[in-house]
Amino acid sequence: MFNQTLYNEIIKGLKKFIFSPFLFSLALGGHPICIDGLFGDWVEVPVAYSDNNDDAVEADFSILKITYDSEFLFIYFRFNEGEFLMQDWNDFHLYLDSDNNSSTGKSFHGIGAELEWTFGARSGYQHFNSEQIEIYQNDLNLRIGPTITSQEFEIAISREAFPLTMNGSQSMTDGKIVISEVSAGGDLLPDEIGGVYFSINEDDVFPPEPILLEKYSEDDIRILSYNTWGTGIIDDERQIHFKRVIQVLDPDIIALQEHSEWEEIDDIIQAWFPNEQWHASWTHRDLVVLSRFSIIDDASMISSNRTMVALLNTENELGKNLLVFNSHLSCCSNNQDRQQQVDEFASVWREWVLDSEGPFEIEEGTPFVHVGDFNYVGYRQQMVTIRDGDIEDENQYGNDFLPDWDSTSIIDLFPRHTHKRMGYTWRKDGSSFNPGKLDYVFYSDATIDTGKYYILNTLAMDDISLSNYELEWEDTQNASDHLPIVFDIAINNEVGIEKEHILPNSVTLYPNYPNPFNSKTSITFYLSDPEIIDLSIIDIMGNTIKKLIHEKRPAGNSTVNWDGKNMNGESVTSGIYFCLLNVKKKSFKSKIVLLK
Repeated sequence: MFNQTLYNEIIKGLKKFIFSPFLFSLALGGHPICIDGLFGDWVEVPVAYSDNNDDAVEADFSILKITYDSEFLFIYFRFNEGEFLMQDWNDFHLYLDSDNNSSTGKSFHGIGAELEWTFGARSGYQHFNSEQIEIYQNDLNLRIGPTITSQEFEIAISREAFPLTMNGSQSMTDGKIVISEVSAGGDLLPDEIGGVYFSINEDDVFPPEPILLEKYSEDDIRILSYNTWGTGIIDDERQIHFKRVIQVLDPDIIALQEHSEWEEIDDIIQAWFPNEQWHASWTHRDLVVLSRFSIIDDASMISSNRTMVALLNTENELGKNLLVFNSHLSCCSNNQDRQQQVDEFASVWREWVLDSEGPFEIEEGTPFVHVGDFNYVGYRQQMVTIRDGDIEDENQYGNDFLPDWDSTSIIDLFPRHTHKRMGYTWRKDGSSFNPGKLDYVFYSDATIDTGKYYILNTLAMDDISLSNYELEWEDTQNASDHLPIVFDIAINNEVGIEKEHILPNSVTLYPNYPNPFNSKTSITFYLSDPEIIDLSIIDIMGNTIKKLIHEKRPAGNSTVNWDGKNMNGESVTSGIYFCLLNVKKKSFKSKIVLLK
């Protein structure tokens, strides 16, 4: 049956495409995007514009993508090479023509921009009715990921922001975008006059499935990491908000940052959970670990006392005791200090693992989690050092060291809010800095299986959920400028590593390369002796996608390729998969990201 409406929309789009000097996608459409610094959810979004290579002195734009949901306009762009920081150290400008009318707003590169935003200055202007009004991130509900240096970025701007609605006089249906580096030899995206066109249709992008606060299994061990914004838990006005949040999350282990009043905190937590015996550990500065498991030992890990470690008695639950590292690294522009702190941590952990020279005695293969407020707002290298053991100052702190027991990187967890596709953990609406991921969870996937994990933001919860959990809308906002992160360690997960069989020197599964990959990736593993091995690709639910090999392999390194196809020879969809290596009764797992 002939669809006149569809026909008219196609003709309208074709006219814009033929008679405009800019590139755009006819099949833009809405997509569910999570602003978290991961980009797998952008794979299905068509490219709106591809920029020329090597047409800039430094910041050379590559591609631009645009999409939306019911709340936000989403923008993605990538550079051909190099890494940049979006909230500082740049002169990148975003110009957005929200009414697709070059005669309104600020005239720039062939468009009339109602919004002019300067990322490096963390401010901008609204241009409306010949007026120029200064605006800040909160005026746009601006969200950017990642918070650290990167080659690619994703941005969310509220569709209800005044520059996009022409001060409330319209609902934006289409517009144009220009991104520029305003400096000598700076690049423009697009190169052509007229901007990159986008349109917003009425298609529904369903909200995310809410994450329930309860554990998957009552046997799982729940860790809560929380920056309390000073001594907020003992503050008379803020304590009730903390109480509701922490009680409903019902953690087994609590790692606090920025809390220096140690003497009272264990009594407070004990009063909130009277049926459990709680134990407290603290070092200098502002780090505290509270636990339902007895604390065997604790220590400060680095000279600045910005990282502590506690050994918890979890032998009955995990088969081994659990190490919890808790960090609060230097804030803000102190990149050099943060790098020194993570370099020193990596060196201490290296000596502890390789030579058993640490603050106290631990067993080989001790499971560990590293949480805290890392204040990663600058160079990506600081995160890489913790995750991959890539020490920057090797002259002072020695050689690089893959930090997991199986000689691989540890996992950087990317939780999202329970009721919104956002991954930030810090938010301060009065600040010029947009919300970002300052708080992290790293963990040993050689020894720990992942249960449920999320960020709690009560501002994003619906009234029914708030009522069901006996929370109030502003609880997390009033408690702290940081949001609590929940990470559950799954017990007896069939997909994971068998804790009692960790032999880091006899079998090693290396990270695949490249990762992420598109058409083919190589998987390398090491055997100290000839063994019959099973090597499979599984999905996040533990389902087998493809069995790569089942055969006896010689001692030494072996490499196997995976082409992104299942056992039927069909290409699988983009997403996260795992390589599972079984040797006798031991299992090793590594994460693979497929992007198409």
